[in-house]
Amino acid sequence: MTKQTIICGISGGIGSGKSYIAEQFHLLGAAVFDADRAGHRVLKRSDVKARLIDQWGREILDGDAEIDRSKVAALIFTQNIQGQKDRDFLQSLSHPFIKRELELFIARTESEIVIVDAALLLETGWQSVCSQIIFVDAVEDLRLQRCQQRGWSEDQFRAREATQWSIQRKRSQASFVIDNNGDSQRTVKEIEKVWQALSLLVGERV
Repeated sequence: MTKQTIICGISGGIGSGKSYIAEQFHLLGAAVFDADRAGHRVLKRSDVKARLIDQWGREILDGDAEIDRSKVAALIFTQNIQGQKDRDFLQSLSHPFIKRELELFIARTESEIVIVDAALLLETGWQSVCSQIIFVDAVEDLRLQRCQQRGWSEDQFRAREATQWSIQRKRSQASFVIDNNGDSQRTVKEIEKVWQALSLLVGERV
């Protein structure tokens, strides 16, 4: 019998807790594709590094001669036309490699449910490979607080959020909504309900 797999993408605002939600699904048995980790691997590719150095100079390297993501972030999240051009350049270079990794991950997984954890899931169009979308809901003040705990400034939070779809637009694409506003027990219960729904969908495909 052909393996039936449900591909489910996770979306939400910055700091909403998408990776935490993805990890909870992993504990339940899902295979999780982490686009951020894939992006790390892409930046270590010699051909990608060469293109980035050619574009921005060796100033973007760290002490180990690897791409310094914080330096790149400072370039691509600048709120002006040049920042937009730099962001478009990086995405046009890196996203095809990340998408290829995603496609290979889906093809090779033995799990019936795959969770795609990608900050720019909707902006990149990767929802095209997903049959379901989960929106992680969290109020702005809490999302900002979580990002500040990572060491971000409020300006960095605002700059990054300005490059993404609005919260309302993201939510409008959702098949499921999970509340992640701080009540962990409630969040876990909602995750379990979504898991049950996804498992039923797998059963319907068999």
